[in-house]
Amino acid sequence: MNDTLREYLSYGKLIIPMLKVRREITPEKVQWGEKDQFFSLFGTGSDTLVIYINGGGWRSNSPDNHFFIGQAIAKAGNDCAMLCYRKVPAYSYEEIADDIFKGYMHLQDHLKASGRAYDKVIVMGASAGAHLAAVLCFDERKKREYGISDTEIDRLVLMAAPLCFDPPMTGAMRSLLTALFASKDRAHWKKGEPYSLMYSIPCLDIHIIQSRHDGLVGYEQAEMFAEKAESLGMSAQLHEVTDSWDTHSAYCVGSFLLDRERSSTLDRTLNIISMNR
Repeated sequence: MNDTLREYLSYGKLIIPMLKVRREITPEKVQWGEKDQFFSLFGTGSDTLVIYINGGGWRSNSPDNHFFIGQAIAKAGNDCAMLCYRKVPAYSYEEIADDIFKGYMHLQDHLKASGRAYDKVIVMGASAGAHLAAVLCFDERKKREYGISDTEIDRLVLMAAPLCFDPPMTGAMRSLLTALFASKDRAHWKKGEPYSLMYSIPCLDIHIIQSRHDGLVGYEQAEMFAEKAESLGMSAQLHEVTDSWDTHSAYCVGSFLLDRERSSTLDRTLNIISMNR
């Protein structure tokens, strides 16, 4: 069975565990704009803040139905802010990327007003959210526009991330990118491609969690991204998923429905968050 088919078949296995997961921590929800312009903050009093961006093909999901991811990160001893953004097809790349930058700035204002400061800030995302997390770190033009310095973010953690938009590419990813950029023109996609946007940020520690059997995002793209980061003088580590749940949604979402003893992917992810550089 090919990996893309395995990915589609995995969706049914996630539904019941998602319905059964208990809400053990109630986050603070801060609405700063329209319906999907908000962030949810899981506060534990930690000195580490994880800014998490959820996936869903840029067209679905939010911190409300992926709360268990923020909860798992918080239960491991971190504060976690989950940024939400508007979705395709009503909105396209520029508006969605702006939501991430604006959400980040509103979060900073909220934390400052609350008197919260952190020794370590980690930006993290899964799937489409990992793409947006990389954009937040590497879109130099937007960072200048919003006044975000290179030293604000210590670590970038990317799970199942679409980072390079060149072949080989699955038909499903091609369709998702066409919808995101409202164009089939690959040259148009480059303005939002993390691989093309990347520039040297020596203080940024990069970790990429990727499966060879993802079924949606190619392992080759993760290798290309890591190699370019290293060539620019940055630290970039590529972590291969070895669990049997190794298709796209199964590891970047499903691993957070398990515990660390049953998911080496979850255990490794939480260890990456907690490690010193």
